[in-house]
Formats: sequence, C-alpha cells, structure tokens
Amino acid sequence: MKKLLLISIVFIFFNCEDELSNKVPGFEATINGNFDWVADSYVATLQNNQLSITGTSPFGTIAMQIDSLELGSYNLYSWTDDFAIFQDTLQYSTQNDGVNSIAHLSDGLIDINEIDNVNNTVSGHFHFDAYNGTGEYTINLSEGVFYKIPIASDSQD
Repeated sequence: MKKLLLISIVFIFFNCEDELSNKVPGFEATINGNFDWVADSYVATLQNNQLSITGTSPFGTIAMQIDSLELGSYNLYSWTDDFAIFQDTLQYSTQNDGVNSIAHLSDGLIDINEIDNVNNTVSGHFHFDAYNGTGEYTINLSEGVFYKIPIASDSQD
C-alpha cells in the first residue's frame, strides 16, 4: 500500500508543471488584476536597433518597443522612447498620461533577461499602466511574460 501511495505522489508531482513552460514560445499577462490574457500569435522584430515585441489574442494586442536588444531593464514613461501599447476597443499607451492630476502618469518596465543568439529568441518580463489618448481611461498589465519569442531581423537601416 505504501508503494502505491508513493508512486501516486511521484506521478502527481512530475505531472504538475508551470503553464507557461508548456507553451514554448509563450506571451501572456494579467489585465487589471483579474483577466489572464494569452497571445495566440506573437512576433519580435529587430529593425534599426529597435526591438519590437507584439502578441495578439481575440481579446486584444500587446505591442512593446525598446531602443536596444541587450539584457537589462527598460523604463516605460510618456517621456521615454521605450513604450508599450495595449489595444482592444481602445488603444492604451505608456506614451499617454492621465488627466485630472499630475499623479496620473503612465509607467512600466520591460526586463529582458535572456537573449538566445543560437536560436535567435528573446525572453523577459513586463508590466505597465497606460492611458488612452484622452487620458480618461487606464489599464494595468501585470505579471507579463514573453518566453523564447523568435526574433525576425529586418536589415533596412
């Protein structure tokens, strides 16, 4: 009986894996703390030393751009060249700030933690708060992950 119990525990333990690890590559985030957004399609492109990462699902599109393809953290504010956008029925961008108060500023972070030059992929984490074009509506994306996204290079300079 103890062997059967031990075998069952081992079987359960080895069959429990993180969801993202089952999706290689993968791109996902949590929207407004309660909706798990998962991309059906994604692409990363490198053009003029700018890295763009875009993922699309039936519930919206996330697009991010930074001015480098190097490991590190990139801050997202309305006054920086690095930015993120979420598009559903409205377009929210870290390039927009909120109205009504100076405290309503877009912000966020993209953290590139792996560049695989052999397989030409990029991985990292992100989060951001963004506003629509009028600054009236905001969206929060948290727990964002992009993992092993293939990078397509465009040689146009």
